[in-house]
Amino acid sequence: MPTRGFHSEWVTIKDHRILLECRASYPDDTMRFIARVAVETCDRHTGNSARVVKVHYGDKACVWTISIATTVPKEKELEKILDSALYTIFGFGNCQTEVVVVKPGDKGSDHYHHTEHLSIEAEVAVDRFRHDDEEYLETVEDPT
Repeated sequence: MPTRGFHSEWVTIKDHRILLECRASYPDDTMRFIARVAVETCDRHTGNSARVVKVHYGDKACVWTISIATTVPKEKELEKILDSALYTIFGFGNCQTEVVVVKPGDKGSDHYHHTEHLSIEAEVAVDRFRHDDEEYLETVEDPT
């Protein structure tokens, strides 16, 4: 029986809180490098509203998937920009970028944190105010 947590790791790069996730291995330096490239690309091409929320490696198809969340629909253009940057660096086309546009959060709330809001709305993280730990552990996905 697989143990939860060995296939994933949370990292913070600048204002981005990113879930690094592998289907059947461990996050490694290549994955961290891709996350850093995604963060730099995101920061240089957006108005500080988009965040990289997840980098996933699927070893069956050898595909990297980078998920970015934003509240600004115009920032969907990041998909092509990041795919092009990663293709230039690695020389292969098995990177896919998806930009998820989510509804804006309640910025007036004392509990609002933009990065957390984007991760929750993009379904990468669980809302800490709506779920307790036991409920979360019952519904969290195993890597298998």
